[in-house]
Amino acid sequence: MPVNFAPFDEGEITGYLDYQSSTKSTTLGNTLKDYSFSFYVEEKPEKGYLLVITESPPDYVKWRLWVNNFSLTKEFKPNLSYLTEDKRELHFHIFDVTHLLVKGKNELTVNYNSARPLTIRLANATMIMRSEGFFTRYSLRGGLLQLRPGEMMELKSMGRSYLVVRSNFRGKVRVSNGKSQEDTLELGHECEEIDAEGNFVRIFNPSSEEQRSVAQILLHYSYASQTPQLDFDLIPELIGNSLQIRVVNKGDVDIERLTLNVMVNGVTVGFRTLHDLSRGGETQCTIQLPQKRGIVYIRSVGMRAGLRKIVEKELKRETA
Repeated sequence: MPVNFAPFDEGEITGYLDYQSSTKSTTLGNTLKDYSFSFYVEEKPEKGYLLVITESPPDYVKWRLWVNNFSLTKEFKPNLSYLTEDKRELHFHIFDVTHLLVKGKNELTVNYNSARPLTIRLANATMIMRSEGFFTRYSLRGGLLQLRPGEMMELKSMGRSYLVVRSNFRGKVRVSNGKSQEDTLELGHECEEIDAEGNFVRIFNPSSEEQRSVAQILLHYSYASQTPQLDFDLIPELIGNSLQIRVVNKGDVDIERLTLNVMVNGVTVGFRTLHDLSRGGETQCTIQLPQKRGIVYIRSVGMRAGLRKIVEKELKRETA
């Protein structure tokens, strides 16, 4: 069976790939006129894409798309359209929205002004982020590959795969990859996401008297990433009713954000957020403690470009 996918971006970057999806189907029409999808952007991306997959009537559709209150389009002009096994039309709308995205929360809004039903199957935001210490090769493809009962498809991968799949009826597929792992995934009308490691991902739609569903593969992202080591240490010291915490960055890259949560006997007594701890650098903070004996527990989370490192420390306080 041919792979009916079209690439909309391929390349490499000193950085990483970030994608976020809303997989819950929403039908617009007489009673519901608006749809929104919110997503978060760490920094201004090198490239940013919005992809909306719809099922709709084949003729005139009146809608309007907004990104962060900027009118993206009034016209319903899909980049790709396919006729599914159950004679419905599936449309792919792909937009380059790099110049519209901002750091923090972003929002896609769809306004629909028709009585005929239009179903949004998937909204996806994909960002290609530049960041020192990371390197990523990637291929982003969208389209429609339909697996009838008894059919199997193997898709090559650079090392990691992200897929979006669904089915016209409730059924099950088997997913395996280059590491000999196999999972059974239940499918229905809602889209499902698959993240897989390995040099290929194989999807099999088994045939049985109970299973007559057609599995649909809608997105396939393939990528390979090199990521730096994110590492740090906490050095706490109790001085009277104060807890002094020294944080030392032992990793390969700067830490963009680091949170400290301090608890005494399971109750939070202090919280701090530290920013921009440079590679090889250190910082410290002081948190006041209540006059209680017991266990002082510190939980810290360091973050950079989607990487997370958790460090925990525990002290016993004998006097108060």
